[in-house]
Amino acid sequence: MLIVEHFFLIACSPQAGRPTWPRRTPDAETLAAAALLLDLAVQGRLRLVDAKLHADTRVPLTHPLLARALHTLDAHPVPTSAAIPLVARRLHPLPEHVLDGLFRRDLVHRDEERSWLFRKRVLYPLRSVQARNEAVQSLRHAIGDEHDLHGFAVLLLAEISGMLPLLLQAREHEAAEAHLLALNKVDRAAGETRAIFAEVRTALLA
Repeated sequence: MLIVEHFFLIACSPQAGRPTWPRRTPDAETLAAAALLLDLAVQGRLRLVDAKLHADTRVPLTHPLLARALHTLDAHPVPTSAAIPLVARRLHPLPEHVLDGLFRRDLVHRDEERSWLFRKRVLYPLRSVQARNEAVQSLRHAIGDEHDLHGFAVLLLAEISGMLPLLLQAREHEAAEAHLLALNKVDRAAGETRAIFAEVRTALLA
């Protein structure tokens, strides 16, 4: 499962069926795009050279969202702060694409409703509590396992969205924050993937 899918299973209100979190920004488009960059980094498809992201397209990707995101970055290297809005713009409406994918796998429902102006709104109430619990467990597992980059990415997104206090107990939250703050001192010696994680976090906090 993609990082963005795990995050949206946690972030979507089980009843209302829309992504929601305590902080007003970043919005769902931005966090979804950032999550795709984190996934590409975990899969070794991005390189960080001179503070710019370089896409590795030599081997095709099977997941359509990841493939489109990688193709978007293939034209020319860009800083992470520019890559996130670029992916969000090219894959618009990205949150709906992610949630439609979860619907096709029977993890969420898909309900359409019309407003008094006859505007259509699509809601995705949670269908699989087990899938959401697994997403939360992935986040918690990363607190104690520095090699779990997938879970660490979900942890990072939960921090940026302000959701960590809602998901973790006090001691877990303290450990998670220490783990994430360590990204402030990451350099290339810590590994390229973590360096990209640090760039994504900095861009989202800006």
